[in-house]
Amino acid sequence: MLVDDIALTMHPEVGAKTAIHLIECFGSAEAVFRATPNELITIANLRPTIAESISRKEYHSRAEQELAFCIKHHIRAIPSTDHEYPDLLRECPDYPHLLYVMGKTDLVQTKMISIVGTRNITSYGLKMCDALIREMAALIPDLVIVSGLAYGIDVACHRAALKYGLRTIGVVAHPLNRIYPPQHTDVAREMVRLGGAVLSEFHTGCHTDKSAFVQRNRIIAGLSMGTLIVESAAKGGSLITAQMASGYHRDVMAVPGRIGDRYSEGTNQLIRTNVATMVCSANDIIETMGWETEQQPESCIDPPTLSYPISGTEQAILKYLNQEHPVSIELLSEQSGIPLNELPALLLTLEVAGFVRTLPGRMYQKL
Repeated sequence: MLVDDIALTMHPEVGAKTAIHLIECFGSAEAVFRATPNELITIANLRPTIAESISRKEYHSRAEQELAFCIKHHIRAIPSTDHEYPDLLRECPDYPHLLYVMGKTDLVQTKMISIVGTRNITSYGLKMCDALIREMAALIPDLVIVSGLAYGIDVACHRAALKYGLRTIGVVAHPLNRIYPPQHTDVAREMVRLGGAVLSEFHTGCHTDKSAFVQRNRIIAGLSMGTLIVESAAKGGSLITAQMASGYHRDVMAVPGRIGDRYSEGTNQLIRTNVATMVCSANDIIETMGWETEQQPESCIDPPTLSYPISGTEQAILKYLNQEHPVSIELLSEQSGIPLNELPALLLTLEVAGFVRTLPGRMYQKL
């Protein structure tokens, strides 16, 4: 029963690998909870205290509430024993036993690519996301783009996928009773509406911390046969995702950047150390992944001017800008209510899309 699967993942002393071990020992979560404490100890080598706790079904009441929440909000809870569970993810040694999915995307889709990068996206990174996804959409119309719905490269990839008619999956590091950052709620809704999905391994009782983002990264790396890093500093979460993908024996690719640029240091290092294959066009990705296509893509060396459908948050920014009188970023934050540390990435999106221009002294003007 699905309640057993949810209850198993709720147990605080049953992590992903322990859950996998128990399923391997007994065949299903239902069988785990049917087992006696002695069987849990002798067959699965559990500590007596954990075995007794599992036998008492201490988390089933909470699991029933979680299942009711999922049904009410049209969230699918997919255990690893279900045919809908993605085969590629199940190949990873630390796969999550349960996925919560909002949306209708087929998770056993064969042509998926994960794309991640820095939250501090530059205009170069934004243009490369747009150009590469534009080219791939023309060649592989059933491709699914996987990313993390975070600021920067992640949300740029989701938006580009939507723009060019591709389905896209956002893997988040929190329960599906909210979207973080909240500014990306509109994007998430559009992803689901257009046949994509938002998914998580976290139930509504989970509290997000830094470790949750690392856990999230392994799902991004595990869902597809290839992971592309567009921009990254010398250290960052996207490099962790790259290392995970490499550890899963998946293809790792990276877009090179100019020597000396801070947010190209990580990608250039991946290429220099042969962790990643260099990608300069969609054709490079297609060749690396071994995908077949009859049509040759256009070069993305000189991508076109961008025209993004802007979100409600970005529309709120534009409301406080005008053509005659530039506004400081500090005043813009005060007037719009958007935190100061979140504005640069949002303004960069608007600038590259042709809505805003940057002036000296952290001043911005509407075009």
